[in-house]
Amino acid sequence: MEKIGILGVPWMFHEERQGVALAPYAIRYTGIIDTLKKLVSDVTDYHNMAFFTDMEQEAILKSKDLKAITYKAKELRDIVADMRSEGGMPIIFGGDQFISLSTIAGMRDENEEQTVIWINAHADMGEDLNRENLCHNVMATVIGRGPEELGNIMEQRFVSGDNVCIIGTRRIEKDEQRLIEEEQILHFEMTKIDRMGFGMVTDEVIQWLAKKSGHVHIVLDVDAIDPEFTPGTDFISQGGIYWREIRYFMKNLALSNKINAMTFTGINPLHDDKNKTAQFISSLLEEFFQAKSMNVDQF
Repeated sequence: MEKIGILGVPWMFHEERQGVALAPYAIRYTGIIDTLKKLVSDVTDYHNMAFFTDMEQEAILKSKDLKAITYKAKELRDIVADMRSEGGMPIIFGGDQFISLSTIAGMRDENEEQTVIWINAHADMGEDLNRENLCHNVMATVIGRGPEELGNIMEQRFVSGDNVCIIGTRRIEKDEQRLIEEEQILHFEMTKIDRMGFGMVTDEVIQWLAKKSGHVHIVLDVDAIDPEFTPGTDFISQGGIYWREIRYFMKNLALSNKINAMTFTGINPLHDDKNKTAQFISSLLEEFFQAKSMNVDQF
């Protein structure tokens, strides 16, 4: 029996990006919950978490208080862990990409490995703490190479670099590339994708994934997608993944029957065009679960 849990996270960790807090509401407005209930036998809606209180906004947005930030990050981590323990696939909707550190941490299990497929225009491999942009530290923290101040969110149970696949980067720093190579991360930046073609990239990822055990977590930041399709984001850059490519990729991941969690971030409805970006995420989810329901064994 297929079982999924839906959680919205209307949080923002950067004062200038307050529109991202509206992301879960924009995705829900598309009617995705009712759509999923037609495709999946057991859907639990955990609703949206509360907005930050005035005190939390002061501590997190104004003061950049790391104690307050990590406290909220751990709160989300523990909720995702509870969702996982109830046996369903957690699906998290958010705007601020920093929440993905918590959702990845929440899927960690002492007895199982975790594999992360990171679809993002940014590698987010910053080793030194960036208080003004904590998103830049997320993936480095996930693999245990990030700032110590954020490492406790992972409870020191880090994801091995060779269990990470990064897809769609087009903004990457020299030190990040070095770290990717040192950690043996499977990496497809956009130039490589253009050279190989997304079909070959998908085949390589599926073959790599077939060798993995434990939880597999997709984290999709919409800035990885070309803004022609997802204009509702704070980081607009031409030359991203096209809708045919990401739909093909997601359908093949669905058919692999390996995915245990999904996190969608990077959405800012205030920058969107008639909720186009939220509709795009909704259609990806619909097609993912349509493909799963086909029960076609291609692998």
